[in-house]
Amino acid sequence: MILKDAMNTYNPAIEVIQNKGFKISIVDYEENFDWKVYSDENEFIASDPLRLLGLIIIYENMGENWNDFKENHYDKILKIFYSK
Repeated sequence: MILKDAMNTYNPAIEVIQNKGFKISIVDYEENFDWKVYSDENEFIASDPLRLLGLIIIYENMGENWNDFKENHYDKILKIFYSK
């Protein structure tokens, strides 16, 4: 199976988010908008439902120390790819 980031994955992402107990709303900036979810304690904002789900998963796995990582995986993977 191949699952790719596209608009047809937005509804499944929204369903997963709702099943996790989050309420979804829109933050309107007049010319564009963001998706926002919140629970009793947390609030996550992103430009689309997939990114929103990604932020929720990061928080669920890493908690409030989400930015406390030991290694820059992003740069490491790019360096490996482009050094071929």
